[in-house]
Amino acid sequence: MNQQVLQPFEEVWKHHFAALEEALAETIAELEVLLRVDEHNRHGHDPSRLERDLGPFAATNVDLNSLSRVIADSKGSQAMPAERLSRIQALISALSETTGSGLISPVEPISIEADHDEQEIVALAEKHLDRVAQVFGTLRKAQLEVRSKYEPQTHDAIFSSFSWRQLGPAELRLCPPFLVTARLDHESGPQLRKVMSLLESRMPIKVAALRSSLRETHSATSDTSVPSTMTLETLPLAMRGVYFLQTCVAAADFQKQLFDGLTAPRPGVISLLCPRDGETQTAFEQRAERAVRSRAFPMCVYDPDRATSFVGCFDPSSNPSPDAIWITETISGRDAQGESVEVEEPFTFAHFAASEPEFEAELSHPPAVDDDMVPMAEYLEFSRRQQVGKLPFVSLLTGDGRVVRRVVSHAIALQCSERLHLWRTLQEISGIDNPHVHTSRAALEKELGVQQQAELENLRQEMEQSAATREQAAVASALRRLVAHLTGVEPPSS
Repeated sequence: MNQQVLQPFEEVWKHHFAALEEALAETIAELEVLLRVDEHNRHGHDPSRLERDLGPFAATNVDLNSLSRVIADSKGSQAMPAERLSRIQALISALSETTGSGLISPVEPISIEADHDEQEIVALAEKHLDRVAQVFGTLRKAQLEVRSKYEPQTHDAIFSSFSWRQLGPAELRLCPPFLVTARLDHESGPQLRKVMSLLESRMPIKVAALRSSLRETHSATSDTSVPSTMTLETLPLAMRGVYFLQTCVAAADFQKQLFDGLTAPRPGVISLLCPRDGETQTAFEQRAERAVRSRAFPMCVYDPDRATSFVGCFDPSSNPSPDAIWITETISGRDAQGESVEVEEPFTFAHFAASEPEFEAELSHPPAVDDDMVPMAEYLEFSRRQQVGKLPFVSLLTGDGRVVRRVVSHAIALQCSERLHLWRTLQEISGIDNPHVHTSRAALEKELGVQQQAELENLRQEMEQSAATREQAAVASALRRLVAHLTGVEPPSS
């Protein structure tokens, strides 16, 4: 794992290590206060100490020997037992050695490549975590001594077998991470299965899943409509108790996300897009931004401690326009005739692949007759039958400012379809675009619509009946007035 990739982890851990060192220093200071108090209780009555503390007045006006005996009689019972004094001295020595010996390195996290034997990785992680547990065990003992709560008959047995399994969430957050680095470029299946097996150990190890290439290998007979392979992003569905983070430098809060992922008190996977060999930082940042924008590398966080519901734990909000399927991009340039032209298309994985050297052979010039060409996003919405004979294409801007079309290969179309299905899945499980919610909403709207229509019909009938009654009354009144006019006799009121 090269230094360029390790650096973000090192920066996060340096910041976190300072908090642990501060806790160690504060505990040592509290223990030293106990020793100073005990020292005063033991020797504060010595004549030489009294003479020094009282100053010139003592030598001529006070019988220091008599005063020493009186104070000794009253202070003797306040000195701590020798056994406790020895324990506190040993604790100070152990904590001081911890801060100065490099037991917890402030420089870099402890890491190992996933290529090592799985049993070897587990054994090293167990050893590392138990060494760290010794530090926290010592801190716990020190805090008990500070509060005068340490009982040898009870606590000696507890701390003799203390291991990382007894650590609480707050202590686990302060643990220096045991980092397993796994490369998932191209054929990632075996590595992914190994990662899952390591996570099943339930040890709070962190797996850094690194990808510098987003090209995947698919069978020529693969179906664009239904992905058949497991993806790392769906790991939370299979392992609900594992913290998952997928991010890159394109995230606005990249450092904070890393910090939260490294300090999660449970097993975790941190999936990172990393630079290719020899790639400059500027070029990598631009590539990462395109990968996120095209849904080729969707960012997301799954924190099992955030909420009790799965949807509440899953957060894809770091992505641009997380409620949209694609992000639309407009490119301006010149067409084949040199005329100005603007083209607006969804920015799909195929558009991202067109800028990647490893996909260069997968794009071709369109045929002379392009009646069967359809935009990539539209092609993905077709059924398998509708896709037969169609050529998906993307519009690109060349270096000389021309807007051209390029036909994408079946391999790119397959991966573009897989990324689309993955993005829709992430939207569904995060509650952004859940079909069950849509169905329930449609049913409710339909139910409310029927109810509203019935209420409107009843109101219409009531209004019509009321209008007919008023009309009959008006006709009767008019007839009475007509009779009175013709006969001169006022008809009796009804």
